[in-house]
Amino acid sequence: MRRLVPIAALVVLAAAGATPAAAATPRFDAYVACSLHTEDAAQRCSLGATPAAVFRALARREVSYRVCVRKPGGHTHCRRRTTGLRGEPSRAAIGLTGPGRYTVAWFVGDARVERVQFRARAPRVFVNGDSLAVGTKPYLPRALPGWPLTQSTSISRHAPEGVDLLRRQRNLARIVVMSLGTNDDPRATETFGRAVRQAVGLVGRRGCVVWPNIVRPPVGGHSYAGYNAVLARLNRRFDRLLVVDWAQMVRENPQWMRSDGVHPDAEGYRARTQAIAAKVRRCLD
Repeated sequence: MRRLVPIAALVVLAAAGATPAAAATPRFDAYVACSLHTEDAAQRCSLGATPAAVFRALARREVSYRVCVRKPGGHTHCRRRTTGLRGEPSRAAIGLTGPGRYTVAWFVGDARVERVQFRARAPRVFVNGDSLAVGTKPYLPRALPGWPLTQSTSISRHAPEGVDLLRRQRNLARIVVMSLGTNDDPRATETFGRAVRQAVGLVGRRGCVVWPNIVRPPVGGHSYAGYNAVLARLNRRFDRLLVVDWAQMVRENPQWMRSDGVHPDAEGYRARTQAIAAKVRRCLD
């Protein structure tokens, strides 16, 4: 429950024409809401939320105030605002830069009216992949600091096996990275497409699947263009499927690839990791 707060400095009350006895009367209401469109106070918000610093002047209208937000890492940003009608909420959007603790303080004149803290929490991420996921495994925690991250990797895992693994999860993460398909038969496009659709279905309406497309030389004279076409088509169909265009990245940076034409060098793995992390953050949209 949020509290109504009297201003702390008597000098400000005197400037407003109030007496010391009026100090016990609530003058302002200040709190954080997880949305620009709600009045519910919160101590925790999802990283995908649009929180707001809410301030109300209960005794008079058009009060000038300053709101300061200290973000994880210590950077502080302040803005000046003015309330409207008496009791009408004035909202200042809080731009979330990552998970962690945020501190919000409101000032009228030189007096701090209120100070509150809230935490922004990132959704859980589950990485399900083959040898390419083994390669990005050490880099992902650094690319997504503060995100709850679980990784399951196996060098020769196939896409249908990956879907079976998702089914066995008791509490599947909201965001799933599927680094799979490179070990599968390139002729089996229907099987691969079914695996992609099933993964999207398993994460549900509020979930998201991130899937890098495939780079591998032809196997038995058959290329993986069919798999990438499947991903591109399903990407247009499902908002919950975000495709990392790894094939385009490799075309633009062929020096990343080792002699097998499948696995990149360390620079390539770092770039692949950053591209995956960018799509994971896009899932919040």
